[in-house]
Amino acid sequence: MSTELNNSSQSNSGVGRLFNNVANSYIHSDSINAANRTTTSVDNDNRQSSTWVDTLTQLDRVFSGSLLRVCYNIIDIILVFLGLYYGTKTCSMSNAFVIISICILIFDGITLFITFLCFIRNWSLHRMTLSEATNSNQYRQGSTLRSIFHFLKFISVCVGTIYVFTSKIPINNNCELIRFYLGIVCFSTWILIFISPPKPSLPVRRSLIIECLILALLIIVNIIYLCIVTFVTIKTKKSECIYTRIEDLYFHAPLKSFAYVGLILAGSSICTNISGAIINQLFYRRTNLRRFFIYLSAIHYVISYTITVAIVYYYSVGAILLFQPRSGGSCSRVAPNLYTTLWIWQIIRILFPLIIWPLTLIVCCLGVTLGACLTYCLPASITVPLFTMLSDRLINITSAPNENPPASPGTIDALPMVIFGQTSDEFNQAECTICQTDYKANEKVKKLPCGHIFHDSCVAQWLSITGICPVCRHRIPSAHL
Repeated sequence: MSTELNNSSQSNSGVGRLFNNVANSYIHSDSINAANRTTTSVDNDNRQSSTWVDTLTQLDRVFSGSLLRVCYNIIDIILVFLGLYYGTKTCSMSNAFVIISICILIFDGITLFITFLCFIRNWSLHRMTLSEATNSNQYRQGSTLRSIFHFLKFISVCVGTIYVFTSKIPINNNCELIRFYLGIVCFSTWILIFISPPKPSLPVRRSLIIECLILALLIIVNIIYLCIVTFVTIKTKKSECIYTRIEDLYFHAPLKSFAYVGLILAGSSICTNISGAIINQLFYRRTNLRRFFIYLSAIHYVISYTITVAIVYYYSVGAILLFQPRSGGSCSRVAPNLYTTLWIWQIIRILFPLIIWPLTLIVCCLGVTLGACLTYCLPASITVPLFTMLSDRLINITSAPNENPPASPGTIDALPMVIFGQTSDEFNQAECTICQTDYKANEKVKKLPCGHIFHDSCVAQWLSITGICPVCRHRIPSAHL
């Protein structure tokens, strides 16, 4: 009898385990489907709220990934063409500056021509998804072909940089005009290696403290520049430092006028940084005005991109005026303080991105060396807990707090259940925006404090990830916890 009971219990336990496995697999698959629906809803919400970002991303895809650099390419072609058009009237065609300028003009022209050919041929890519377009042969062929001529231009730029910044100015200034435009193009190419054009994106979610710290750092640097350069510029009264005609820019160095342009750009940078910080903070706080802030962020991006282009070519002109072969011209002799100030700030602004990489490498090398020494000198019983403590401390410092934590199970269970169609609905909701399925008559649904309704399983899965409404981003108040 006991043997039969044991066999029966074992059989029942086996059936129970089988039932539990089936139930767990069903629950797991249901949770995966709910998570996929949630992810799809988030993607759809992002696509709806970032229309201009998606448009620029699709255009960049059609241009084979070169949309943001088309403006720089066109400006370089114009500058080199102006140098050749006006400079060859006095400079021999066999001169090295003319030959290098012609090579850069040819390579830039071919690159731009390939870019617009890719635009015509790849127009069908704007209907593809990102993964399909990335794996497309047309996309890869356009990028590869453009990269070849871009590399040839880079070689010409390297040679041109050596000629522009090492050779002396001839007495007759016959080739100085070509040297001026060629130097701008060469130096701007080097700057763009370290200062990439800003990419289109929606406002970034940051805490108010982090936003204020970043903004304060940017503003302090620009304010120091404004104060120092303004003070030195006001004290400079020499006419040799003022721009009066186009020849002053080509054959002299009007550093006072150059400083005025820098002050305008610095003030514009401060304004764009402040407006960007305000947009970042209000975009996620004023959800009822989110569409307005999307349009505002698009305008802010266009302004930021324009200022970045102006800054790149501003410092390229400054390299010609402040370094070899110009070295400040006659203004450096009559106003040495202005020349020295602008020269120092030129070095700081240009070399600051270059300093970050060596410093990062040095810190990493020191960290590895220190860790190896500690591991070699101390026993594992000391080094392992020490490194564990340091890693935990770094994680706690660098990790940002979750601004939208998930809701607790008690919060989800406390949400009221209503009957669809029998309660007042100010939003006229006909479907669940999470799973995108129409509601049935007299179906039980969950209602959030903001008034939006969802399927019970859908909203439970959503609130277990983040405690905000999927539609209006309203946070679930603590009173409902």
